[in-house]
Amino acid sequence: MFAPLASASRAASRARERTRSSIEAAEQLVDQAGPGAEGLEGALHEIDGLEPSEAEQRLEDEYQPLMSKSAQADQEEDEGQRERGRGYRRDRSEGERSDDVKVKDDHLQLDLSTRKFELGLAYGIFFILGACILLAWNSIIVAGVYFGARLKGSKFQDSYSNFVALTFTTGNLSFLAWANVTQHGADLGRRIWISILVLIGIVSLFIASTQIEEINPYLFFSVLIATTLVLAASASFLQNAVVALSSKFGPACLQGILSGQGAIGLAVAMIQFVAAYTSFKAEEGEPVMFEAFTSQTRFFEAGKISRRGPVPSVGLRNSAFTFFIAIGAFAFIALLSYLILLRLPLYRLVMRSLGTEDDGERGPNDAASGSKAPNLRKIEKKVRKYGIAMFFVFGVTLSVFPSITSTIQSCVRSSMTEATGRTLTLGCIVHSVNRGPGEDVPLGFTGTLTLPALFNPMSFAVFALGDWIGRIVPQVKVFNFANIKVLMLSSIGRLVFIPLFFMCNTSYSQGTPIINSDVVFLAIMFLFSLSNGYLSTLIMLATVIEPSLDEHEIDTAATCVSFYLTFGLAFGSFASFPVRAIACGCNPFL
Repeated sequence: MFAPLASASRAASRARERTRSSIEAAEQLVDQAGPGAEGLEGALHEIDGLEPSEAEQRLEDEYQPLMSKSAQADQEEDEGQRERGRGYRRDRSEGERSDDVKVKDDHLQLDLSTRKFELGLAYGIFFILGACILLAWNSIIVAGVYFGARLKGSKFQDSYSNFVALTFTTGNLSFLAWANVTQHGADLGRRIWISILVLIGIVSLFIASTQIEEINPYLFFSVLIATTLVLAASASFLQNAVVALSSKFGPACLQGILSGQGAIGLAVAMIQFVAAYTSFKAEEGEPVMFEAFTSQTRFFEAGKISRRGPVPSVGLRNSAFTFFIAIGAFAFIALLSYLILLRLPLYRLVMRSLGTEDDGERGPNDAASGSKAPNLRKIEKKVRKYGIAMFFVFGVTLSVFPSITSTIQSCVRSSMTEATGRTLTLGCIVHSVNRGPGEDVPLGFTGTLTLPALFNPMSFAVFALGDWIGRIVPQVKVFNFANIKVLMLSSIGRLVFIPLFFMCNTSYSQGTPIINSDVVFLAIMFLFSLSNGYLSTLIMLATVIEPSLDEHEIDTAATCVSFYLTFGLAFGSFASFPVRAIACGCNPFL
C-alpha cells in the first residue's frame, strides 16, 4: 500500500543528493575558475607548468573515463556510489572508519562530481555553439514573411527567397573552403567570438529595420543580399572553429554540436510562429487584414505601398521585432557561454595538451602535433559514395524548400473567393464555412492558423520538428543502419517530394489543386523533413565507421562528406530557379 510512497521518497532523496552534489561541484568549479578565487593562481600555474604530454595524460586519467561512459554505466556508477555511501554511513556509525579516511573519501567524491559537472557544462556549451552555427541560416529563412512584406510590389517579391538561399549556400561553400584551408595555425578563439559578434550586428540591423515604416524595396533587397553574404561568412568560420575546437573534447561534445544544430531550427521556427500569432491576436480587432493572396510574399493586405516602398502592418513589424530580439539574445548567450568555456580547467588542460595557450590560438591540426597531413584525395575516394548520398539529400531539400513550400497556402484561404457556401475538404484545418465570395473565415484558433502570415510559419515549424526528430531517431539502435545501397536509394527516392509539393495548393495553382488539404500538405512536409534529418544523420554516422578508413582518417572523411553536404545545398539553391519556373510557368529570376 505504501510502496509507491516509499519509492517516491527514495526518488526524492536521490534527487536531493544529485542536486546537492551538483551545487557543491559548481561551487568548487567557481572557486577554481572565478576571477577572484584564492586557488585560481595556483591551479593555473599547475596547468601551465605541465608538459603537453603530461596534460594529455591527465586528461586521459581524469576525464576520458567519464567521457566514454554510457548513460547506463553512468547510472550504475551513481548507484554504486550511493551504495558505498550507505555502507560508509553504517561504518561510521559503528566506528570502523577513521576521520582521515572519511575526509579523503568525501574529497574524492566531490572531485569526481566536479569533473562530471564540468563535462556536462562543456557539453551544454558546445550544444549552444552548435545551435549558433545554424542560427544565421534559420533566421533568414524563417523570417521570410517579414522580408516578403518589405519587397511587396517589386520584381523580387516572388523570387527573393531563391536569391537569398543561393547567396547563403554559395557563400557558405566558398567561405568554408577558405576557413578549412587557413585553419592550420589559426586563432580559433578569435574566429568564434568575431563570428558571433558579426551575427549580433546583422541581427541588430534587422531589428532596426522593423522600426522603419517605409523602405524602398530595391534598397532593402540589396541590403538583404549583402547581409546574407556576411552571415554566410560568419557561419562558415564559426562552424570551422567550433568543430575543430570540439574535436579534442571527445565524441560527446561533437554530438552536442549536432544536437544543437537539430534543435535550433525547431526553436527558431516556434519563436517566429508564436511571435506572429501573438502579434496578430493583438490586432484582431482591426478590419479584415487577409484577403486572397496570389503570391508567396503578399502577406498583409492591410499594409500599403507608398512612393518610397511598401508599408508592412504594425503587427507584422512587431512580430519581426520580437523574433529578431530573440535571435540576438540567443547569440549573446552563445558568446557568454564561450567565455565561460575559456574559464574551465578542462579547457585549459585541453589547450595545454595541444601545446597552445589557453585562448585557443592554434587549432587541433597545428604543426606542433608533428602529424603528417592526410591524403585528402585518397580519403575522399573512400567515402565518395556517402558524399553522393548526402548530396542528393540536401540537393532535393533546397530545390523546393523554401522556394516552393513557402508559396503553399491553406485551402481555406483559396476557397473563400470561389463560391458561396462552399464546403471545404475534410483535410482543411477549418472543415466548413458558409460565406460569400471574398468574405473571411471565422477566426477561431484553427481559423487563425489558415491566415498566410501564420500558415507559413506553422509549416516551417512542422519542417523543423520533423528534421529534429529525424536527427535523434538514429540514437535508437533498431533504427540505425549503415547499408550504403539502402541509403543511396532512399536519398534518390526523395525526388518524389518535388511533384508532391507541386500538387499542393501553391500560389501558382490554377483551379482546384490535386492535394487540396492542409492536413495532407503538413503530413508531406513532416515526412519530407523527417527523411532529411534521418538520412543525413545515418550517412554521417556510416561515414565514420567505414571499414576502409584508418583511425587518423576519420576526421578528414567527415570533413569530405560535410563538403558534399554543402555542395548539395548550393546545387539545390541553383535548382530552385528552374523548379520554380516549372511551377509558375514564369521567369524565375523576376
